[in-house]
Amino acid sequence: MKKYLLKISIFALLLLGIIVSVSVIIDPYNVFHYEYPVDNGVEANKNFIKTKYLLKHSDEFDSLVFGSSRAGFVDVASLPDGKYYNMSSSEAVPAEHLNTLKVLIKNDFVPENVLILMDDISCFVNPALHEEMLYRVPYPTGGFLSHLEFYRKYCDVITNLEALQVILNYQEEDSAYTRRFRESGMERTDIAVDFDGTGHGGFWAEYYSLRLEECMGEIRELIELCEEYDINLRIATNPLYYKTYANSAENGYLDFLEALSEVTEFYNFSSFSEITTNDANYYEPSHFNVETTKLMMDVMYQDWHNEELLAQGFGVKVTKENKDDFLLFLRQQGEEYGVTLP
Repeated sequence: MKKYLLKISIFALLLLGIIVSVSVIIDPYNVFHYEYPVDNGVEANKNFIKTKYLLKHSDEFDSLVFGSSRAGFVDVASLPDGKYYNMSSSEAVPAEHLNTLKVLIKNDFVPENVLILMDDISCFVNPALHEEMLYRVPYPTGGFLSHLEFYRKYCDVITNLEALQVILNYQEEDSAYTRRFRESGMERTDIAVDFDGTGHGGFWAEYYSLRLEECMGEIRELIELCEEYDINLRIATNPLYYKTYANSAENGYLDFLEALSEVTEFYNFSSFSEITTNDANYYEPSHFNVETTKLMMDVMYQDWHNEELLAQGFGVKVTKENKDDFLLFLRQQGEEYGVTLP
């Protein structure tokens, strides 16, 4: 009986070793090769690998950009007040920014500056959903067991073999992927813009649901954390494509902006404007292009402004003095564009 159990134990260990080895070799989400991730046709878990990478290379950066993938086009090299790393990741929300910042601070990396780009994703997406999405599972915050559980999710043989088929049939499109990840964390900026929104109703995900109270609690904690560690915090809202913005406004997005204005100043780029109604400024209804991102950075970091765009709500710095008038303007503007507000 003992020999039988010993054989079973040895077989189980060998099988486990094979499963782990295959998972590490295929590594579709790049979690095992975070130092040198590759463009393999599968969306990497950028929340995890960027956090892991920054923990090992914290001496190379002193400032951070947070946001969903929409923030990935921020050219961090152009930001004048620090050596920024772009922490953007797919559908990242304030709870995850808070989680990441806590992990970094706990490991003695306290950034001098933090820029957070927020939008409808920030208030409509429940972070709990990401626990089951392998390209969005957040960095584990517990000890050894939480890290073990994290890696366990990426050792599923069937998932990895299915991903291998994608990888084998994929031709690399982004030869600078690894270098850019290590130097800046940015997305590629040479993507052609050929979006035509005719007949498109804007972006809206079926799982979106306003979680205003929870989201604002996470944002308040973020603000308090930055104040505690003397981190210079900037917050801005993204210039959502106007049809996407209309969908969001009809489901409570302006309530989120109003609540945000109660707790902090922020730069607003969410409105109906010459920027957001122009298809040429978007890759598709969810992501604005590099030139639009540059315009936002000029407003926030170079004090650039255009009176016509300001009158449309693009680039307005929302403060405690103007927040009531500005939110009233956004609601009236929405009604003028046929938006049915809740």
